[in-house]
Amino acid sequence: MGTIKRATRQAKGKVKETIAEVLGDGKLREEAKAEQRKSEEERESEEEEEKEPSSLNPLGNLHRLT
Repeated sequence: MGTIKRATRQAKGKVKETIAEVLGDGKLREEAKAEQRKSEEERESEEEEEKEPSSLNPLGNLHRLT
C-alpha cells in the first residue's frame, strides 16, 4: 500500500479517536485504534520487504545508490 494511503488511514484513525474521546464512544475508539494499528503494521511490513533482497533483484537496493 502506498505511503499516502497509509498516512491517510493513520490520520483518519487519529480523527476518529479524538471524536470518540469527545463523545465517549468506546466502540468508535476501538475502531480508530484498529485502523492505526493496521497502518503501523503495513508500514513495518513494507520496511521489512525493503530490507530483504528480492530473488528477482540479486543486487538488492543498488539502484538507490546510483
